[in-house]
Amino acid sequence: MRFNPSLQTVIRFVLPAGLGVLLVACSGGESRPNPGASTNAGGSGSCETSRGNPTPNLLANAGFEQGREPWITLAPESGFQISTAQAHSGGSSALLQMRDPAEASGAKVYYLVQEITPKEMPELICGYYRVENWVKGSRHQYVQAVAIAFAPSNFPNQEAGGFPNYQIRFLLAGTDSPPFAIENGKFVFVTREEPVQGQWVPFELRLRDSFQELWGAAPEGFEKLRLLFEVRWDNKVAGAGPAQADAYYDDLYTGDG
Repeated sequence: MRFNPSLQTVIRFVLPAGLGVLLVACSGGESRPNPGASTNAGGSGSCETSRGNPTPNLLANAGFEQGREPWITLAPESGFQISTAQAHSGGSSALLQMRDPAEASGAKVYYLVQEITPKEMPELICGYYRVENWVKGSRHQYVQAVAIAFAPSNFPNQEAGGFPNYQIRFLLAGTDSPPFAIENGKFVFVTREEPVQGQWVPFELRLRDSFQELWGAAPEGFEKLRLLFEVRWDNKVAGAGPAQADAYYDDLYTGDG
């Protein structure tokens, strides 16, 4: 299927009891069915629990039991560390530790990143996150999972008026409105609520369906797929207060479930 730029919309979809409200924030156009995403604090919802035995995981070292590699960060000053303080399973998880003072302003991202080269767009991104010590310094302070497809062959490139990459940005918790405008990305609000603190929250994100519904096609022939798991803030005003969080990720999965 070819890219269809006309599929741009704002969708409000009420999830089953306990899962909150899912919003898909795009611009203009005809309403389309919800592409699907869920979290359930303290309950099931990951690939392992809701889909039975998943196909092989495209992510390496997804439980962080073998140290840092092949995970990377895009900013050394706001990267991740391997923590043994909390783990969903095994003995380790990835920790993004935000400690920014009241005078900080603008935007800052704490990154956990892996790049993969599957032949097709995976169906699912799943896993668990845990938030502690949440002190909100901006309305737009949130946890997020992002998928970026680079140079898909069935989407317009820059020479054709398109973009070098196309993104789906899953806002897991922490903000109730799109944090910024981005032409080559679509936001999916998994919940508009503040993150639950002190417990592991499973999430399941239907990546292939989200691209299909929001961009008009699932990317094909892409050079690489970059997956980012983040805690971040945007639009912070100096003096508004400190921005703090301990965001853990563990037992991550990408594949066809």
